[in-house]
Amino acid sequence: MDFVAIDFEHAMPFKGSVCSVGIVSYKEGNIVDEYSTLIQPPNNEYNYYTVKVHGITPELTENAPKFIDVYPEIKKRIKGNVLVAHNAFSTDKACLEQAMDYSGIQEDLNLDWECTYRITNAKLNIVAQVCHIELNHHEALSDARACAKIFDLYQNDKLPLNEIEEANPVKRKTKTRSRSSYGERLKGEIFQPDFENAKNKENPFYMKKVVVSGFAIADKKLIAQELKDFGADVDTGISKKTNFLIAGDNVGPSKLMKMQANITEGKEASIITYQEYNEMTKNLV
Repeated sequence: MDFVAIDFEHAMPFKGSVCSVGIVSYKEGNIVDEYSTLIQPPNNEYNYYTVKVHGITPELTENAPKFIDVYPEIKKRIKGNVLVAHNAFSTDKACLEQAMDYSGIQEDLNLDWECTYRITNAKLNIVAQVCHIELNHHEALSDARACAKIFDLYQNDKLPLNEIEEANPVKRKTKTRSRSSYGERLKGEIFQPDFENAKNKENPFYMKKVVVSGFAIADKKLIAQELKDFGADVDTGISKKTNFLIAGDNVGPSKLMKMQANITEGKEASIITYQEYNEMTKNLV
């Protein structure tokens, strides 16, 4: 099956604030086209965390084209194709759709999305390391190229899933808690934020309202305690003031819909996966 791999980087929690894109086209088992460009996000604004992740700054995109200007190049490569991304459904699909909406582009691109994170259940850098794929992580073209090679291995039944699982520290950390109940709720002091004693007050969750949902109770407690240590205001339900929803595999559709409504209204709101949460906190002290 021929396919196209894509990766977006974004400048703000609003995922339509794309600041770079990388696209790799695969045909008959080979890369036949590559495209990448920096993109000027809305108002050329960035937040601290995103710059720390991908290294793209306002100075680098000051004279870059806007999304609406590069959209024709993106469209001609992806329209009507199988489109593959790592963390596709919570990140790259949202980046594309929200950037199109922000730019006033109303068009059905007839895409069939595939997600290599769902296939591997591991971060891109871990999979790339196990598969001996060169990767400059969070550089859009490099990420797209690695994703394409991973999906090609998967299609040919050559993806070493057992080795990936063994190399995945997140999987090992949560493995023994997989039988915990998903119905239990957080209780007690976890809902009392401690801003004064927060670890690293520059972290993206400091003084932000965060909801953790869709996880077994043991995992939920672990994430919530980490968030409290970072100075987050942990909550149980989505409100107009919720800044982050950390969504597990069993998150309820109601929470997703409410959070998506906040995003659509332009609020400082973002839906992130456990993988993204780990990426955002891995270097925090």
